[in-house]
Amino acid sequence: MLLRQCIERSTIGLALIAGAFGAGLTVAQAPPSSEQPWAIPESAIRRAAALGDTRFSVPHKQYDLAALVDLAERENPTTREAWEAAREAAAGIGLAESAYLPQLSLQAIGGLQHTPLPIPRNLVPAGYFVSDTREVIPALALKWLLFDFGRRNAQLQAARADSFVANVTFTGAHQKLIFDVSQAYFDLGAARGKLHAAQNALSTALTTQDAAVAKQNNGLATVVAVAQAQRQTAQARYTLAAAEGTERTARANLIAALGVPAATEIDVVDSAELPLPPAPADSVSKAVDQALAHRPDVIAALGKVDAAEAALKGERRSYYPTIELSGQAFQNIGSLNSDGGPYSNINRPGQSLLLSFSVPLFDGGMRRNRISMADAKAREAQEQLAAARDSASQQVVRAYNGLLTSLAEYDAATVLSQAARTAYEAALRSYRQGVGTYTDLATEENAVVQGDTQVEDARANAHTAAAALALSMGAIDIAGAEP
Repeated sequence: MLLRQCIERSTIGLALIAGAFGAGLTVAQAPPSSEQPWAIPESAIRRAAALGDTRFSVPHKQYDLAALVDLAERENPTTREAWEAAREAAAGIGLAESAYLPQLSLQAIGGLQHTPLPIPRNLVPAGYFVSDTREVIPALALKWLLFDFGRRNAQLQAARADSFVANVTFTGAHQKLIFDVSQAYFDLGAARGKLHAAQNALSTALTTQDAAVAKQNNGLATVVAVAQAQRQTAQARYTLAAAEGTERTARANLIAALGVPAATEIDVVDSAELPLPPAPADSVSKAVDQALAHRPDVIAALGKVDAAEAALKGERRSYYPTIELSGQAFQNIGSLNSDGGPYSNINRPGQSLLLSFSVPLFDGGMRRNRISMADAKAREAQEQLAAARDSASQQVVRAYNGLLTSLAEYDAATVLSQAARTAYEAALRSYRQGVGTYTDLATEENAVVQGDTQVEDARANAHTAAAALALSMGAIDIAGAEP
């Protein structure tokens, strides 16, 4: 029965929708109104537009990787965000330390009071009298927690651990930014290399096409061979256009990694001018050991464990009593009369000093639940530390193997490119002399393009792998983003 009702309601709903569309009613046809709840306020539009008026420019010079990283650290909001988080955590230490100091406050209370009060009838026949009071009492109040069985100390330890985590996270944000800029920089270098390879491929295709046309003019080549050469040239032009688009995209990604406006123009030094990174000097096990000792995320996870354990310690201290000192120094300024008689005035100082002892007995399970939550967070922090260590080890192994593979690929790609270039030149000479076929020439031409592209890919991959290994080991720096 329930299923049948759902089907009937769905059928009715679809019929209404179909009828609305059949009648030509659409959302776009709704009349405009300034009272529409979804309309964006003009003030918000003006504020958003004003954000785009920010003028930004960079010095006109060539930017290598170190200069790009320096620019990113000054302009990227990620590092500033991490810095503000570190400042916030440092202020938390001061907040925890303030609990050890007395609290002073200036207080004042004043007002009027009309109060009927009972009195024996043998004194006043009506059995009551009326008291009128006018009073102002300024006071200086003191409150000082003297002893709490370590609760404040635990809170201070947790605040210091949180500050330590924030500082390490700030370092990690810097290292991550260096890697992001390095990766975008080498991606741009790879895109430039592929663009250069595409330009060479077009030049090679034009040379092949000219050779085919020359042989056709001499009656030694068919129309099919010329058409195939023209097809190769057209394909090379398409590849060149795609490479130009890839280069523009890589440049935009680098600008985004820097954290500067998207329209910023920067003259970037080609990464092809950099030497290849060296192979790792240490074994992978030593690299893993270094990562576990220096990686910011592992160290931050350890700090979170300390913070969680300190918080648990503080919650457990909530079962213990507290001893507090309080006092006041005040001035009683007022006047009093009874049953409309004359006022009696006072303007005298007073003081009080009290020592209180408080033991929590019952709170409905609030402290027990808070301890359970803190204990769970402590165990969670321990598991996060174990996960961070495992993740760090895996990342180091992957980056280590990636660097070795990239360097080997570059060596192989260099040999391949040189051999392909030699084979193409030989095939071109043979084709021009009439002893080679166009199929052989086209094959070697494609091999040249493939070899040049693989060289550029392997070069960029080697630099990126070196930066990834340095990041995974917690040793990345501005100098070269390499370990």
